[in-house]
Amino acid sequence: MPNGRPGDNPITDLLSHDRHPFPPDIEEMLRKLAAIDPILFQELGWAPFEWEQGQNLDEGRKRLRELLNEHSGGAV
Repeated sequence: MPNGRPGDNPITDLLSHDRHPFPPDIEEMLRKLAAIDPILFQELGWAPFEWEQGQNLDEGRKRLRELLNEHSGGAV
């Protein structure tokens, strides 16, 4: 069971432990999403674990852009 330690969750690694598990553009979008409302991460499901492994990155970029546009008034 995750306990918030480094390596437990790539989102926590990025936001709490200053690790860089994702490509820079995805990290930037995740930080913007966290600034809007961290609860939105729930909509990503297990996808960040795939992105951490370099899988489905283009789909991830698309999904993050959609979420940011949807929740930031189209400012992304």
